[in-house]
Amino acid sequence: MDKDYALSMANFNEFNTYVNAALDNDEITKDEWYEIVNLHTTKWYLSYDNPRAQSGHGGDEYHYRFSHLPIIECLYKDGTFLDVGCANGHLMEMVHKWANAIGFDLQVFGVDISEGLIELAKKRLPQWYDNFYIANRYFWKSEIKFDYIHLMGIGGYPEYDERICFEYYMENYLADGGRMIIGPYWYENEDT
Repeated sequence: MDKDYALSMANFNEFNTYVNAALDNDEITKDEWYEIVNLHTTKWYLSYDNPRAQSGHGGDEYHYRFSHLPIIECLYKDGTFLDVGCANGHLMEMVHKWANAIGFDLQVFGVDISEGLIELAKKRLPQWYDNFYIANRYFWKSEIKFDYIHLMGIGGYPEYDERICFEYYMENYLADGGRMIIGPYWYENEDT
């Protein structure tokens, strides 16, 4: 991982701890929490000039493939794929490419709270312009159900909303026989 990115990630984690404590202590409302996190994340992601970092990944292309390619193991048929918290659409782009390489045809969609990141996604991937949605993923309303729904993790919500959000997507947006895909999830541990 790039040293500058690692330092920035540490600052990002400190920020998240601070804003979560402010919510827990009723210093800010849940709506304010979402707006603050949105502004901070958008600024952080857009401060980078490569698609991986603009989607929240600090490693090189090899590390990105190593950590995200296992998503493809969840595919078992053609269908619709929703990336919740899609940022600049990089994961959608890669999953579509990898799925095609193994013979699956995916229609990809993305939702993110950040207008700036969705604008970037639409510029980067104009072929999917109409498949990107700007919305708080916790309150988003979709007209279709998806065969695959990807959540990087349950983060991106106030802690007590994580399970509610997961269940909300399962019950409202996952097609019969569909699959929820969570991850990849890893953490840095200095002891390992």
